[in-house]
Amino acid sequence: MLSKNKRQLIERLKTRKGRPREGLVLVEGVRASAEALAAGADIRFVVRSPRLLDTEAGRTLASVLTGRELQTDGVDVTELTDVELAELSDTEHPQGVLCVCSEPSLDLAQLRIGTPATVLLLDGLQDPGNLGTLIRAARAFGVDAVIVLDGSVDPWNPKAVRAAAGASFRTQITRAVWAEARLWMEEQSIEILAADPSGDDVRSFQTAGSWALAVGNEGAGLRPDIVAASTKRFAIPMPGNAESLNAGVAGSILLYSLLTR
Repeated sequence: MLSKNKRQLIERLKTRKGRPREGLVLVEGVRASAEALAAGADIRFVVRSPRLLDTEAGRTLASVLTGRELQTDGVDVTELTDVELAELSDTEHPQGVLCVCSEPSLDLAQLRIGTPATVLLLDGLQDPGNLGTLIRAARAFGVDAVIVLDGSVDPWNPKAVRAAAGASFRTQITRAVWAEARLWMEEQSIEILAADPSGDDVRSFQTAGSWALAVGNEGAGLRPDIVAASTKRFAIPMPGNAESLNAGVAGSILLYSLLTR
């Protein structure tokens, strides 16, 4: 049986104010939970239900959880019915597993970057699905770090974590205000590339140096200070009739184009 305190904690982690106050992350789904475990996340406790055994991936995760339970410092796992877990879940179709983890905490000074460095700079994104998609893309294309600027949705929001499909625990993510991020990038000799619908064709980009791709708010775009600080502005050529792409899709395509030459 899951304690009242743990139930209340899970409910708090679903709220915009409650999650940052707790410093914990709510992880749902087989893939995201498996990635969190494999990445060595600090798992506080796990809730599972029989539905976890419906898929091969779920059965594999269940076996891993059982093994971790038996260790001396093992994971705290509570078994609930499918109905009980669904009542706790933040998703419409829960997959039978929910983890509560400590939030990975990094500041700018702790980021480990390559030479040259590649960074994803997110400014004012409000949709957690878009933000999570971009973290997933950053992981897929080998970006060194993701900087989430002030005014953006919480990168550890449960919906953002689900959209990232576990990549959040395999990616360096930090929050920063713009002034701090700009100073850090200047110190690291990182040029800023702005995602801008009126910019140059991204396929024209050539550089051997370090760069940060800045992707802005879904409606308003990037703040003027970032556009002014950028050295280049890039767009995605669209021969069809679509007016625009959402931030998650556009940023992912730009990263692909910049990093797979």
